[in-house]
Amino acid sequence: MNDAHLTPQIAELLKAIEPVLAPVHRSGWQWRVVGGAVRDLVLGRPVVDIDIEVVAPALADLERCYADMVPRGAVGSDRQVIRIRTAAYTVDITVATAADVHTAAAGRDLTVNALAILPDGTLVDPHGGLADLRQGVLRHIGTAFADDPLRVLRLMRFAGQLNFRVAPETLAHALAVVDRITQIPIERIWHEWRLFALAPHPWAGLMVLYATGWLRHYPMLAALMGCAQDFVHHPEGDVWIHTLYVCEGAVARRGDLDSEKVLILSLAAICHDLGKPTTSYVENGRIHCPTHAAAGVPFTVDFLRLIGAPDKYVAPVCALVREHMAANDGPASPRFVRRLAHRLAPADMDLWARLVAADSSGRPPLPFKEPGAPFIALAAALGAIQQPVAPLLNGNDVLALGIAAGPRVKELLRIAYDAQLDGVYETRADALQWMQSHVRDDTI
Repeated sequence: MNDAHLTPQIAELLKAIEPVLAPVHRSGWQWRVVGGAVRDLVLGRPVVDIDIEVVAPALADLERCYADMVPRGAVGSDRQVIRIRTAAYTVDITVATAADVHTAAAGRDLTVNALAILPDGTLVDPHGGLADLRQGVLRHIGTAFADDPLRVLRLMRFAGQLNFRVAPETLAHALAVVDRITQIPIERIWHEWRLFALAPHPWAGLMVLYATGWLRHYPMLAALMGCAQDFVHHPEGDVWIHTLYVCEGAVARRGDLDSEKVLILSLAAICHDLGKPTTSYVENGRIHCPTHAAAGVPFTVDFLRLIGAPDKYVAPVCALVREHMAANDGPASPRFVRRLAHRLAPADMDLWARLVAADSSGRPPLPFKEPGAPFIALAAALGAIQQPVAPLLNGNDVLALGIAAGPRVKELLRIAYDAQLDGVYETRADALQWMQSHVRDDTI
């Protein structure tokens, strides 16, 4: 099927972008909707980002065409893109590489991304993308695929977004460029990993890394393959298989999280057992790895650096990795939960409980348990789900007792907060009395 007839969905999309295209119509240039928006429309997925190619002389001409939108703050130029944000869509407008839609499509990476919608609603399929969409296949277009090694990470991302498999011939091209990852700017690497971490099918995407040979660039992930686990607790297989299950379990527990927290949860799921390969040992025929959670933190830091994750993600992801086994450390108690919430910051108990649940779900066919449930219930009662318990004392309280400003104030507040976490006092009045007593008696 090369050209499909106008559909109600296409008509609705074209109507929605009419106001955005008004300047193009006035200029008399030809245009078409291309790329992911067309693909998602065909698949029945929500369309959020729309790419439009315009047969204009140059980007400068497009910029002049849209200059009247600048005062409204709706337009921006990013490299070779005019970006317009509407209430429903982000529209990227570029200059077409060729006037002919078939010629321009030849420069795209995958057949499923080479579809186009013309102004009259005709759906153009130059490279068999519709058939590949029906079959759930990611297939490259021509030998130009290997010109940009980033396209392998795009395969990972699209597999994660669409739950598609990669065509054998495309895997061969990916294997051929396995040593060219150093040619990719770290910002572009992070862009793909970020989108992948937000995707709903992490198993499919991570398996693309394995199938393309690109897992070798992430040795801490590669080490999970073949790392045996105790069969009593992990009948599902090695740590790699367990991690794939946990990543899927994390997706199921995203719920109402915003994209930033989804990123943190997803990355923590990928990294949570990175410490197992270096800490596992056999004793009396059983496999043990009691220190793997803490041991995984340095590997997590290295992994986040390799994928270009911004620094703001390092602390919360590492905290979740370090504490993901905390539910095994003792029964839920106010003291335990207060201290756990404090150690988790800048992550929180809510993310921790979701990760712990995902971890528990990643051991089929064992029955699912909710090990974090009593801890999260207690955290709710303590007001510590989204953040640690707030200190009851501040610097002014200490200064009011005649303590001179300086390091001593900070030290006293640290000791006081430590006592608060232990449950020595629970109200501000008791906190003030506790501080006054200890300062008077010089016992802290």
